[in-house]
Amino acid sequence: MSSGASTEAIRTEVRDFYGVLGAEPSATAAQLRAAFRDAVLRHHPDRSESSELATRRTSILNRAWTELRDPLRRLHYDHALDAGTAATLEWPLEPGEVPSARPRRRMGRLEPLPPSPWHQPQWRSVAGFRVPAETWLAGPAAQHAWIIAHHIEGEDWRQHGERYWLRYAVDYYRERGRSDDWLGALERLVELDESFDTLVGAHLRQSYVASRDYLRGAAYLRRIAERYATGSSQRRWILVELRALLAEFRDAHVRRGRIEERAENAELLLNYLEALGIEAQFADVRVAILAHRRAGNAARAAELLERIASEPVIEAGRWFSLVQLFTEAGQLDRASDLLAAIARGEHPEALDRRRLGGEPSRRIAAARERLGRARLRAVRNAAKDAVRRRRAG
Repeated sequence: MSSGASTEAIRTEVRDFYGVLGAEPSATAAQLRAAFRDAVLRHHPDRSESSELATRRTSILNRAWTELRDPLRRLHYDHALDAGTAATLEWPLEPGEVPSARPRRRMGRLEPLPPSPWHQPQWRSVAGFRVPAETWLAGPAAQHAWIIAHHIEGEDWRQHGERYWLRYAVDYYRERGRSDDWLGALERLVELDESFDTLVGAHLRQSYVASRDYLRGAAYLRRIAERYATGSSQRRWILVELRALLAEFRDAHVRRGRIEERAENAELLLNYLEALGIEAQFADVRVAILAHRRAGNAARAAELLERIASEPVIEAGRWFSLVQLFTEAGQLDRASDLLAAIARGEHPEALDRRRLGGEPSRRIAAARERLGRARLRAVRNAAKDAVRRRRAG
């Protein structure tokens, strides 16, 4: 028989791509690959009586495999298969072969097939979580409630390493006032995601201030700063945040509160700065001096005053800060002598408008006014003490 007659004698049946490979739509990628290999070996021209039939079958097998081996193309094919619009192929039949009883789906679904693992229309993705399709259609509020009920409540952030989970849990803990879990989840998120954008977006300083956990935050920021090279813009930003956080502690616990607690917190702040390897600023020492004076710790206040007075003056405005500090500490003669030296030009940088950032004469006038009020208070207090002594005697 001629090749043309042989071609005309070949019968075909319509099969979808899975039917061509002899696999089910629910087959895994490994199962699908194995089915393709078995089919290629079974229909190879060397094993078939009709080389023409084997060649056509091998070509059709390769076409089906090319479509289904790619996960994205397979997903689209599964969608079309569920809708009854999937492409089909004409599968050649051997002489006397009975067509398979597998349902054809080109013109519509004849019967339900096992669901494909590549297409699960009953789920949708929200913020990295799978939520039911009906919940997804209900809107953001319903999605939020479902995620909390099924993925967040009753869970411990210490057991999760997924960044999307931690980002969601951070808001959950903050809204419920669970400050320790809130900060813990935030710190874990920053550790898992080392990008600088995540660190900035975490708003750690604001979180520590809101929870009043200032010193914990300072220690954590100091540790995170070690990620970056000395002098880098990232490290400078972290140190600025750390300084601002300690300034919040200073304002909350050294400038305010019970008098005896202020002095204790002032010492805690100075010791903490030393432990972190950070030099105490003028404002830190100044507020500590005032706290100790109010608590009656005159010796410690005097020690801190001499410490700050002995440091070299780098900024022009520091001279006027020293005058104010001497005035507040009750060393009025010392304050007066330093102010007079500034006015005589012995410290020329203090009279440099550019370096000072303002008019020197106004600074001098303000310092004299404060010094005058302090002398008047000293005279009044001395008179009151004299009256009390006379009455006591």
